[in-house]
Order: sequence, then structure tokens, then C-alpha cells
Amino acid sequence: MATIKARRQANGSIRYTAVVRFRRGTTVLHHESKTFTHRSAALTWAKHREVELENPAALKRKQHAAVTLAELIRWYIETFEEISKWQRSKQHTPRLRGRTGDRR
Repeated sequence: MATIKARRQANGSIRYTAVVRFRRGTTVLHHESKTFTHRSAALTWAKHREVELENPAALKRKQHAAVTLAELIRWYIETFEEISKWQRSKQHTPRLRGRTGDRR
């Protein structure tokens, strides 16, 4: 179910945050929020997202869509290291980035 939270900013204007959360038992399956200047826009977006995420396939796709940089680097190393002969810097840099989580 969607929740709308109102918050007053320092300049006096009010911002509305729509929070959409799907749970199964005590486990949160999906959590998403977005902030709007008008309450009606927040309600419309929340209802629209709830309808979209009611489809089980859409919820699964949303849950498994995010891939971390470290996972991409590991995939790159495993796939291409055997294909071509890498020099020292080419061997070291992807491993270092994957280990530290650096996003450069």
C-alpha cells in the first residue's frame, strides 16, 4: 500500500513523498519512493506504481534488475581474461576496482 508523507522545507514550501512498499509477511519485497510538489501528483504516481507492481512478473523484474559494479567487473574478468593475453595493468585494474567498489 502507498503512503504519502508531507514535509515542510526550510523555505516554507511543502513536499510530498509517496512511498510504495510491498510485503509478504514481515519481509519487504519492494520499496520505492518519490517526492513531489503536489499531493495529487504523489497520489497519482503511487496508484500507478501499485498497479504496475501488482503484476508478479514486473515485481520480479524490478527486484532482479540491479547489478552492482563489482558483479559486472567479475563477469568481465571471467569472460575475457581467457580470450586475450592481458598485460600487468589490464590484470590489476579491474580486480582493484571490483575489490574496492570504486565507481570511476
